[in-house]
Amino acid sequence: MKRCTLILPDAGPINSLWVADRLQLLLLLDMKIVVVDAVYDELTSDPSYLKDRDVKQFIDDHKPSFVIAETDIGNLEREKRRLGQKPKKNAGELAMVDFMSSEDGIGRYLDADEPVAILFEDVGLRVISKPPNLHLLSTVGFLKGLEDVGIIASAEEVIHEMLHPSKPGRRPNDARRLTDLPDGTDEPAAIGSAWKPFL
Repeated sequence: MKRCTLILPDAGPINSLWVADRLQLLLLLDMKIVVVDAVYDELTSDPSYLKDRDVKQFIDDHKPSFVIAETDIGNLEREKRRLGQKPKKNAGELAMVDFMSSEDGIGRYLDADEPVAILFEDVGLRVISKPPNLHLLSTVGFLKGLEDVGIIASAEEVIHEMLHPSKPGRRPNDARRLTDLPDGTDEPAAIGSAWKPFL
């Protein structure tokens, strides 16, 4: 059974895992992780903020596992910042749409026999025509799956930490709003591939 490439077109999962101090769970999947460029920029652009510093350090330290996927929107917004102009507030969402609908975006990862898992939190994420090799996975579904295969003892403990931050450097306003509780989303691909680590 083939393993997936994991694609992050949404900052939500990384923000939530950071709040719970569990970013390392992404590395336990043993698969390539593609982060959309504007999402990476959104996650790492403010060095005065602990979360941005931590996430940048984490991704940069694990570059063989992480790939930053360029989009037209991401390039445009970086050029704006370089020129001292204010970027769009919804640049991450626009880049996600660009990536999800482009042959130069997700199309690069959707060869007919190559499975892909989209890890998301944004309820606005929509896949109009779901290819047979595409998994849809929310942060909650991801944690429930890791519990199912014994990688974490309790998804609920991690989710509780996301909703009620207590780790060092986390603030009450870092608390996440997870809209797919209690079960999350874990829609499998039709081709019989897997995102869960093999035991």
